[in-house]
Amino acid sequence: MMSPLNGKVALVTGASRGFGRAIARRLAADGATVVVNYRRSMSEAAETVDDILASGGRAVAIRADMANEEKIVAMLEQIKSEFNRLDILVSNASFGIPGKILESKSKYWDMTMDATAKALLLLALHSAPLMTHGGHMVVISSYGHRRILPGYGVVGPAKGAVEALTRSLAVELAPKGIVVNGVMPGLSPTKSLLAVPGADESIAKALRQTPMGRLISPDEVAGIVRFLVSGLADMIVGQLIVADGGAILT
Repeated sequence: MMSPLNGKVALVTGASRGFGRAIARRLAADGATVVVNYRRSMSEAAETVDDILASGGRAVAIRADMANEEKIVAMLEQIKSEFNRLDILVSNASFGIPGKILESKSKYWDMTMDATAKALLLLALHSAPLMTHGGHMVVISSYGHRRILPGYGVVGPAKGAVEALTRSLAVELAPKGIVVNGVMPGLSPTKSLLAVPGADESIAKALRQTPMGRLISPDEVAGIVRFLVSGLADMIVGQLIVADGGAILT
């Protein structure tokens, strides 16, 4: 049976590792040609592409900083030149300055908002014109704005902005046949999380509070994304799906 992703072109930002890498691999395994975006680590992005190619998939890597509109535009122009379409956007890349909010500085706020919430807005603005036959946008966020997590100072408010923006984009883009949703995974010991002060304490606490007794894996997040872009979930619009084994309930 032919996969509904055959012939589709997908852009996954921050796909060099963690959730992004798992999502890129899953979409490629289901037939999509995947653009692996990365900001700094060319070697890790190359590993993602090599993994996909070795499994018989199709992928290319494009470097672009999601906090820089010129770089975003250039990346999407390259996608248009090479593929003349974009069917799936997974906005996964995010960057924030960790620390307590009252110890933050205005430049930390600006950097975090630019690389998290503003990045989503710019991606949507410049990606939508390539989705001439409709498409799917999925935002990978977190519920750090719903719970006060150690070291998540200015990152939490940025994630709150992402949630609100996801809903606004969903309403405005649905008439164009573009379905927008988000996934809010629970904690997972990714490289990004482990860089946050107090990460070990947060992980231990999450394990104690999660009814399922374990943390979510990147592959499980990738499976949820795959479902949202498969065409089987197109009446799910503007939702932020929490996937944390029930931890947010306790």
